[in-house]
Amino acid sequence: MEIRTLKLDDVSEDYVSWFSDKDVIKYSDNQYKIFSLDGQRDYVKNCLNDKNILLFGIFVDNKHIGNIILNGIVSVHKRAEVSYLIGDKYYWGKGIGKSAVARVISLAKQDLKLNKLFAGVAKNNIVSRKILENNGFILEGIRKNHLFYNNIFEDQYDYGLVF
Repeated sequence: MEIRTLKLDDVSEDYVSWFSDKDVIKYSDNQYKIFSLDGQRDYVKNCLNDKNILLFGIFVDNKHIGNIILNGIVSVHKRAEVSYLIGDKYYWGKGIGKSAVARVISLAKQDLKLNKLFAGVAKNNIVSRKILENNGFILEGIRKNHLFYNNIFEDQYDYGLVF
């Protein structure tokens, strides 16, 4: 598994198709958006041009299977939000999300000299919570009925990792 900056050439129909899969977007605001090849190319282009964002693709044997993003990296507070997605369900349950988060933690700490990473996760997104906890993130707070996913309100669990 490797992570590298996502490029325009990495945007494919397979990538776009992740966002039509209800399982993949179950705990994401992406369930409220419409995706297209051109739209994802614009998204990647905007991320590449934004000094505040680092968008990485997650690759296995040169196959793009997911994304991980750091948002807010240019901050006087030296913190950034991390979010991630394994879009290709074949790779679910193989530890790739955990490994990708671990690599981004290392990059954030060593290369970017950040002080903290944080993430918000739906209470019922057990897998994502475990990925964060297994990478040393600590539950810092709970926002009651903060998210509306799958026609129900859910609590948001706010995690943080201070280096």
